[in-house]
Amino acid sequence: MSEHRPIYGANTAVLSDFPEPVRATLHLIEKNPSNEAALILLQCAASAAHPDYLFSLAMLSALPIEYKEAALELIEHSLTSGFTVDEQSALLRFVEPLMATALRAPRAR
Repeated sequence: MSEHRPIYGANTAVLSDFPEPVRATLHLIEKNPSNEAALILLQCAASAAHPDYLFSLAMLSALPIEYKEAALELIEHSLTSGFTVDEQSALLRFVEPLMATALRAPRAR
């Protein structure tokens, strides 16, 4: 089976419609989506887009400061401005392929 990897920058059109703090957070995820910190941030983004995705704030405690700050920007936007239905859809279009790729990735034992 061939390996599926997301192409960095492939979501540029999707990301361009988000406000800068959210866009910066999503670019951080997109830079290295298989990074453990990015996967946690990805879960945070997914939970902002749809209630079927769950996320615990406790997961943020071990993240590098750059990722903590990015999560804070995303959470702050979610709680203060919120996402429109169109933005939620765009956010799902961003996170779902990355999550599917992460599920196919080999796990360290």
